[in-house]
Amino acid sequence: MNNGVLIVIAAAVIFLIIKGIYDYVSDKKGTIVRLRNQWGKYPDKEYISGKLESIRMYYDNNAEENDVDDITWNDLDMDELYMMLNHTESSMGEEVLYKMLRKPLYDGEEIAHRKAIINHFQQNEEERLLLQEKLVKIGSDKRLSFYEYFVRLGEVKTERNIIHYVILLAIFGFGAGIFFDSVICLAGLIATICTSILIYYKRKAEISAYYYIFNSILNMLYVSKEITKVNIDSIATELEKLREYNKSFAGFKRGSQIVLQVGGGNISDIIFDYVRIITHIDLIKFNNMYNNVMENREMLLRLYDTVGYLDSLLAIASFREYLSDRGWCEPEFTCDCRKIEYEEGYHLYIDKPVYNSFAAESSVLLTGSNASGKSTFLKMTAMNAILAQTIVTVAAKRYKAPYYKVMTSMALSDNILSNKSYFIVEIMSLKRILDSDKNINILCCIDEVLRGTNTVERIAASSQILKCLENNNVLCFAATHDIELASILANHYTNYHFQESVTEDNVLFDYKIYEGPSKTKNAIKLLGMLGYENELVEKAEQMAAYFENNNTWFVV
Repeated sequence: MNNGVLIVIAAAVIFLIIKGIYDYVSDKKGTIVRLRNQWGKYPDKEYISGKLESIRMYYDNNAEENDVDDITWNDLDMDELYMMLNHTESSMGEEVLYKMLRKPLYDGEEIAHRKAIINHFQQNEEERLLLQEKLVKIGSDKRLSFYEYFVRLGEVKTERNIIHYVILLAIFGFGAGIFFDSVICLAGLIATICTSILIYYKRKAEISAYYYIFNSILNMLYVSKEITKVNIDSIATELEKLREYNKSFAGFKRGSQIVLQVGGGNISDIIFDYVRIITHIDLIKFNNMYNNVMENREMLLRLYDTVGYLDSLLAIASFREYLSDRGWCEPEFTCDCRKIEYEEGYHLYIDKPVYNSFAAESSVLLTGSNASGKSTFLKMTAMNAILAQTIVTVAAKRYKAPYYKVMTSMALSDNILSNKSYFIVEIMSLKRILDSDKNINILCCIDEVLRGTNTVERIAASSQILKCLENNNVLCFAATHDIELASILANHYTNYHFQESVTEDNVLFDYKIYEGPSKTKNAIKLLGMLGYENELVEKAEQMAAYFENNNTWFVV
């Protein structure tokens, strides 16, 4: 080989090395630019059909009695809040973030720890970027959650490695025996190799679908190992956990390339494929890796949870930046179980919200006309109480309350599949609040108590249900159109209302809360504004006036 050829080969090698370094640096710079640009913005994520259901699987496996239940979650449209918050970079992050929103904290020390980490990431961009850059390497799947993939490992048809060891011994035995009895041993070697190939492809077909899961686990293990090398004091506890958990998977990582390395088509890869087929070393390693994961399942889930926890807190720090224009605060927690107060609270889903300041030391009855803001106020109050104990971030200028389990009964519907009427669904929803744990403070928000039945029975039953809810450990916020409840429950509930100003051709709402019961009605007025005939509107107004004066209806 002449010098010119050697120079060309050397130049090509140097070029490839330099290009590899350049691509690595460019990718790293691009990632940093993207992370900086997306910080504090609404997350640009797509959720294909079934993805949110897959994300919640990890929470479902960890659900407890005092979590945010499904009715409350759906009443408050918390999936929308989750998507607003989900600035995570990894599968673990998006799944742990969902779990975090479903599991309010009731411990001041844990809340303080969570708050300290979030604050640190808000104030230290370089350390935040350092951690985010590593989490990006894990990534997430658009279809399924990591946890759902992990659960599917339970479907693997297990086997012992003895059959593969026997094949190896037979191959070496017959191969060595050729020197002594070439005909018999050669026939035996050929038969063993053919059997080996058949067994190999049969087993490979059973397990190949799970290689993706093993790759994901391996990726998480390597990234978590990288994370332990960062020097960030605020997450020292989490870093120590990751170091401890990683020790259990040294065997999983060692030699994993035998199973997970994808052939690139070069000579060494092709040769090694034949070695795998004949010796089954990749199947043996797969079985060993599988056993390692199953034996340390809980340890792996702890590692998964810790990685996801750090990613979730980074997302919350970004969410705070996103709220900076509208305002947010960290909650203050008290021991007074019958009190809640906040300044300039608002509903997160409204682009230009109306701010309300409010303080309550007893249960509250809200009255007011249609579309005046009662439901939005209830949802804002319930959601902020959940946010206070989950992401330690409240959509208000100031928030002060005890720890609450939040329960709602608002956006109910007929359960057609279970053959339950609206009224049955409603009373079951309210019964779950009445039956809730009496050893924990409850904040319950109810919109239109028993709207699914007639007026007389609704008022009678509603008054007794609300009276029962109003006890030592429950703070109840209830909205109603039944103004009669304001006087019936005067000894148990403080009255507040929303109001409007009525002009000739419009009803204007200020969406502000006021003390006392409502004195106005607008339902019939709205009929006229929406194009109903004047005669119909006038007749309806006459009937309403007659009933108020005589407490009875005239026949139409």
